[in-house]
Amino acid sequence: MFVGPLKRNSCVFSLRSGAMAPAAVMAAGALLGIVAPLLSAAPGLPAHVASLVLSAGWAWAALAFAVGLTQTSRVASAVLACASLVVAVIAYYVTKAASGDFRTLDPRNPVLGAVHTDWGTVVSKSLVWCVIAVVLGSLLGLAGNLAQGGGLPGLLLRLVVPVIAVVDTSQRLRFDAPLQGGVSATTWAVVRCAAVVTALVLIGHAIFARRGRS
Repeated sequence: MFVGPLKRNSCVFSLRSGAMAPAAVMAAGALLGIVAPLLSAAPGLPAHVASLVLSAGWAWAALAFAVGLTQTSRVASAVLACASLVVAVIAYYVTKAASGDFRTLDPRNPVLGAVHTDWGTVVSKSLVWCVIAVVLGSLLGLAGNLAQGGGLPGLLLRLVVPVIAVVDTSQRLRFDAPLQGGVSATTWAVVRCAAVVTALVLIGHAIFARRGRS
């Protein structure tokens, strides 16, 4: 995450080269949507920790914010950010369905124990989260674009993702950690600590930058 006002031409990862912008954004969304559920089913501690991080709401918010951060146009920031999250949602549920997460007993053959994928549930959940992705993705993409500016407004917008991470992990530590064990609790605690440190660095950088100009 950038810690100070950003010049419009200074992004490290430039997604502004015409058709490459949508392609790169779609690829990032698809990668997040595919990798997160695959890691949740993979064995081993590193995969479990990575799954906890990539499946968290703050990580998805960070994707939309980062897309907006790399754009010069506010409209492009909003459109591409929500598009990245929509692709991520679709990829996420298709991957989970392919992995068997939505398999249930086939009501046509209950005696034989036949199973089938409940595509109705897959589609309904995908639609709900796609609507949420369009709304929140647009706002976060716009926030990322405007966070390139200086002053107090720019600083407040650069704090959006750390604040979301703190709120997200705090809720998980309060309600989910008692049910999911020590690894989950430790992961969320570390992420929350990192988010707080990031926020303090952003604030400190803004203060020193202001003093340097005065």
